[in-house]
Amino acid sequence: MSETLPNREGLRNRRWVWKLGILSLVLIALVIVPFVLFGDELEAYTRSFLRDTSSAPLVAVMGIILLIADVLLPIPSSVVSSALGVLLGFPLGIIAAAVGLTLGCAVGYGLGRWLGHDYARREMGEDDFSRLEGSINRYGLVVLALCRPVPVLAEASVVAAGVLGMRVVPVMLVTGFANIGVALVYVGLGSAADGLTGIALAFAAAIVMPGLFLLIAKMVRGDRSDLG
Repeated sequence: MSETLPNREGLRNRRWVWKLGILSLVLIALVIVPFVLFGDELEAYTRSFLRDTSSAPLVAVMGIILLIADVLLPIPSSVVSSALGVLLGFPLGIIAAAVGLTLGCAVGYGLGRWLGHDYARREMGEDDFSRLEGSINRYGLVVLALCRPVPVLAEASVVAAGVLGMRVVPVMLVTGFANIGVALVYVGLGSAADGLTGIALAFAAAIVMPGLFLLIAKMVRGDRSDLG
């Protein structure tokens, strides 16, 4: 029995990595293929759309809602943040992305605080929750900051903070400042994009970068065996 559980955990992790890879390829295809097929038309439409600022408030609200929902749904926050950079520009995009990410942290913390260990273990898995619990108990708020750019761990870490009863004010301050840094990176990618080609490259980078952060996190945690 002691050997069966680790094997199941490793199989679950490998399947998750494959799903992440397939999802990333699909998202990249959805961005690049239309550009290849309808480049000139999309280029003209994109430039016209970006000049129209009348929908900026609605775009900001929708982006914030999506980033909050990322706590419960598989929404790529990096892509949403980059899109806010494309549609709102550098200053407004950073504000919207940072607000959405931080409100998402508040929701995750609340879920962990009110629903407790059983919810966290069910959502994360026993092994992942135990590792996060051990890391937070050992390093404290630093773990929350380091997890912000890492998919899955970003949401799981704030849920774990709620479960462990960490004080809400320090948690929100640390994650809030870390979220500003994350927003700077991804909104910067989007706002710097020039034309459809630049937008496609920005979105592709926003898809690939979180995967790299996740692989680095797994290597640091010593999970190489789960990837092969």
